[in-house]
Amino acid sequence: MNGRFRVKCPKCGQVQDINGASVCRCGMQLVPQQGEIRMYRMGNFFGAAGGFGVYIDEQPFGHIGNRETVAYSLPFGTHRLHVAAGMNRKCNDLLITLSPETPVAFLKVRIQPGFWTSSFVLEPSTPEEMPQL
Repeated sequence: MNGRFRVKCPKCGQVQDINGASVCRCGMQLVPQQGEIRMYRMGNFFGAAGGFGVYIDEQPFGHIGNRETVAYSLPFGTHRLHVAAGMNRKCNDLLITLSPETPVAFLKVRIQPGFWTSSFVLEPSTPEEMPQL
């Protein structure tokens, strides 16, 4: 795996990168959920290579770096995704539904330059457009 696989501890809320089953710092066994969102941070041509904060269901899920792919393990259901960097929180939040019929969702995130400020754009992707984990 050359990307990251990220889960949130159901006991303490700590977000951690794992490889298979793992144990949280609080001692809780971390097991991947049924669903997965794979997100690719597209590269920026104008040098904004700092990390974006990722929020799922209004909860922080760590950062995603420039040209990085991260898989987020989530339960089936509908989830709201948001990204932000520093003081800039302008983002087109995206709702994704994971189910037994659609257990994996593929997304891209990029910066859309604006006149006064830039915004973050989350958009659906295909497996072929994503760098492999």
